[in-house]
Amino acid sequence: MKKKRRNPGARVLEAMQIPPDLARRDCILTLCGGNEIYIENYRHILEYQEDEIRVLTKNGKVSVRGKRLAIISYTSDDMYITGQIQEIAIL
Repeated sequence: MKKKRRNPGARVLEAMQIPPDLARRDCILTLCGGNEIYIENYRHILEYQEDEIRVLTKNGKVSVRGKRLAIISYTSDDMYITGQIQEIAIL
């Protein structure tokens, strides 16, 4: 039986204990109750209104809908949204 060869980059990431989603810079959504969401690894803000915030990610768009939505803080990598979150859609 042949031995399965792994990508050398994958071995380095494993040795450094870096999770695959961080290595690929996948978008990570963390919902805290119905009033807070933390979005990591987004590219930029497409739309910002009180009832909808849309952001572009590496793999598509993310839409957060609700009432009284506000971006409390953001950097080039992550953002923190509060308000009454009613719907999260990955487009």
